This record gives sequence, structure tokens and C-alpha cells, in this order.
Amino acid sequence: MAELLALVGRGLLVLVGHLAPLVDWFDVRERRRRRTRADAIARGERVEIPCVLKDAELTGGAEQGGHLAVGGGKPVTWDGREFDPGALTMQAVDRQAITFHSANRRTELRVHPDEAAPILRALE
Repeated sequence: MAELLALVGRGLLVLVGHLAPLVDWFDVRERRRRRTRADAIARGERVEIPCVLKDAELTGGAEQGGHLAVGGGKPVTWDGREFDPGALTMQAVDRQAITFHSANRRTELRVHPDEAAPILRALE
């Protein structure tokens, strides 16, 4: 009986060893962080959402990673500076990001699809 249990235990260990690399642990962690931010926004708290911004005034026209702070009844800010690009139109969509451009094409914003809605609501 002990040999059978040892064999089953070893089989489970080998199975877990083969399946663990197939899981995208970074994606699991980021999904948990996005869910935490969504819950905080639902409670009315101010949340910093990671994104990539290209803006003539805020980033000097270069793409730069940072955070948009939304919620809490305050204006949207990009790393502490007020961000108001006007109307944004969606340009591209994929599994990892949605890209928006401003009407004058001076601003480009890329965010994860799960976090686009709170940003757009805050910018209305």
C-alpha cells in the first residue's frame, strides 16, 4: 500500500512539474492587480492605472510608461500632472492593449482592455 501511495504522490509531483511552466504567472499576477484596482474604483477610491502615453506636453512627444490616476472625485492626472486630452477615439485593439488617439492626434494612450472603461468614464 505504501508503495502505491508513493507512486501516486510521485506521479502527481511529476504532473505538477510539467504543468507549472505552462501557466503564465505574470498574467495571473497582473489579472489579480487589475481586479484589485477595479474593486477600488467601484468603492470610489482613487486608483493609479498603468498605461503608455505619448503626448506633446506631458512626455515631450515620446512614448513613456506611467500611471493615470482616476477616481476619488478628482481630475485625471498623469504622474501628478493634470491630463485632459479631450475626446479620445479607439485606433487599435488586441489582447494586451487598446490604443486611443485624441482628436488633434497629439495624444496617444495605450491601456489594458480591462482598464479602458474607468479611464474613459473619468475623462468624460
